[in-house]
Amino acid sequence: MVTTESYAPNQLYTIPLADLQADVNQPRKFLDPQALEELTASVTQHGILEPILFRQDKQTGVLYVVAGERRCAAARQANLTTVPAVFIDSDNYAEISLVENLLRQDLNPVEEAEALERLRTDHAYKQEDLARIIGKAPITISETLSLMKLPQEIRDECRQDPTVPKNFLVTLARNKQQRSMLSQYAKYKQQRAKAAEKTAPVSGRRSPAATLAASLEASGKKVTAMDFSTLTESDLTLVIEAITGLKDTLENALSKVLK
Repeated sequence: MVTTESYAPNQLYTIPLADLQADVNQPRKFLDPQALEELTASVTQHGILEPILFRQDKQTGVLYVVAGERRCAAARQANLTTVPAVFIDSDNYAEISLVENLLRQDLNPVEEAEALERLRTDHAYKQEDLARIIGKAPITISETLSLMKLPQEIRDECRQDPTVPKNFLVTLARNKQQRSMLSQYAKYKQQRAKAAEKTAPVSGRRSPAATLAASLEASGKKVTAMDFSTLTESDLTLVIEAITGLKDTLENALSKVLK
């Protein structure tokens, strides 16, 4: 919806949900249904605890979500009509949106790669510029951008499936031929399907691997749904330490599995 109202930078407003439009360049393309359902339950009970970031198109007056698309979706499902929102008056709104999503670990590898590539091309950034803006090592930026070499078919699938490991995709992107990438990706999917069959429950009982996979998936969804802005400093430190420890454990496990 077009609005003629003017907004002051970094000020908090109560904005009608109907006035907020999704940005076509929003990095996040996949909304996990279960995580969204959990967030909707939280919003229904507590409301929106962290404001949405929004911008206003200077020519049309249309309001676009810079960060908080998932919170807006949950608010709509919770039948809210307004949300708290902070106005961002910056030409670097794409950077703000990307950084906010990355800090929340909300983007899957392909979404992150596409967002970085868009920043690189739109602003003629070098990889070292992106590393400085995002706050990640240049080698990490290089590996992430390498995913743009993957065939569109693979990127489309992985955009909707955040369970495909980034390490695997980076290794896949090192192939020079797209035909080889497609072949190896198909083999990966076959192996995963066979593994799923082997771990299927027998007589109503889960195998240890299936139990572990379900537990990891549930933990990931809980982390995604957590509103970290509501935590005390000591609680936040506790969560960060736990996530860091789990991250190291998972990376070690993946290095063995993907050998």
